[in-house]
Amino acid sequence: MGKRSLIFAVLAGCGHPAPQAPQPAGMPASPQRLQDHVVADFERAVLANKDAYVSLFDFVAVGEYEILLHRYDLNGRLAHLEPDQKAQFAGEDGTPYPETRERRNVGNFYPTLAQRTVGTGGCTAQVPRTHYGKLLGTMFDPLPEGTPPGYEKLRTDANQWLAKGGVVAIKCSGGKGGLAVVYTERASARGYDLITIYDD
Repeated sequence: MGKRSLIFAVLAGCGHPAPQAPQPAGMPASPQRLQDHVVADFERAVLANKDAYVSLFDFVAVGEYEILLHRYDLNGRLAHLEPDQKAQFAGEDGTPYPETRERRNVGNFYPTLAQRTVGTGGCTAQVPRTHYGKLLGTMFDPLPEGTPPGYEKLRTDANQWLAKGGVVAIKCSGGKGGLAVVYTERASARGYDLITIYDD
């Protein structure tokens, strides 16, 4: 997606801190604890292999989130869009990208973003560095009149995900650069899913 170097939803793993005891059933993790868990998992997965990294993502959610971001970028959330990006985003009607497309795209980012950032490890949870990275975790305000109706479901879903998660930056002493990833808490063995991932 041009200069934005998109990928999807987050969670990385450091592997260096001592394992934490699991949360009691029915008790949500604290925001910081969940962020640390996300980063630790992401590091471990990236160091393991591409399949482990890809398994962190909910690709249905990724497809929704990316299309929604496009509409907000078109409406001014992103300061500059190339003419071809404007034309693409304006032509979208709120139909999410297919799960298969997002699985392929996220996999393609494994060497260029995930492995680059993690390197040999030493990852920590941080505040996103870039303005756009910070915006990834903000709630989505109502869209203007005339917006295709399909976007309202995407906006509702995204705000529910963000209410149970947010955005965290991943920075690793053994790698280069950083990532901003969006995650949401889920009632699963892992406790969360990744929703999108961007260069930070």
